[in-house]
Amino acid sequence: MPVPNTTSLGNSCEVLIIGGGPAGSTAAALLAERGRRVVVIEKDRHPRFHIGESLLPLNLALFDQLGVHEQIEAIGIVKHGAEFISTDYHRTVTFNFADAWNKTWTSAYQVRRSEFDHILSKNASARGAEVHEESRVTEIQFNDDSADVMVTTADGTALKWRAGYVLDASGRDTFLASRMKIKRHNA
Repeated sequence: MPVPNTTSLGNSCEVLIIGGGPAGSTAAALLAERGRRVVVIEKDRHPRFHIGESLLPLNLALFDQLGVHEQIEAIGIVKHGAEFISTDYHRTVTFNFADAWNKTWTSAYQVRRSEFDHILSKNASARGAEVHEESRVTEIQFNDDSADVMVTTADGTALKWRAGYVLDASGRDTFLASRMKIKRHNA
C-alpha cells in the first residue's frame, strides 16, 4: 500500500456526497444542474459489480428529469408489477402497476446495477458534478458552518475538502451513521 502524501488542502465545494450509487449520482446531477459546486466521492470505479435493482414506476419520471430514460430503457427488462411473498402468513400479494390510482406510469424496469449506476454516474459528471472514483472518505470533522472531509485516493494521495454540506449516500456502508455511532439495526 502506498504511503499517503497530502497534496491538496484548499479544495472546497458546496456539497460533498459520499457514494456514487443511484442516490448520490442523482442528487449530484440535480444539484449541479442548479449551479451548485458538487463533489462525489465513490470508493469503486464504475461500472462496478452490484446486485440487480428492481425499480418502481415513479422512477421513470425522475429518469425523464435526469435525461437518462432512454439509456435506462435500453438496459432494462420491463416489469409490470411486483409480488411480495410472506413466509409468516403463507400468502403472496401481487401489485400490478397498471392498477395504481395514477395511470401515468404502468410499468418499471429491472436493471443490472453495474450498468444502471454507471449511467447515473456519467450523467452526474456530464451535468457538472466533480466525480472522484476509487477514493474513500476516511474522516470528517464538522465545524460551525462547514465540514472538513479527508479523502484517500487509489494511489494513496490524501485530499482535504471543505464542504458546506455533506450528504451520506454510502448505502449499506452508512459512513456517517457508523462513525457517529447512531446506526440502529432493525431486528
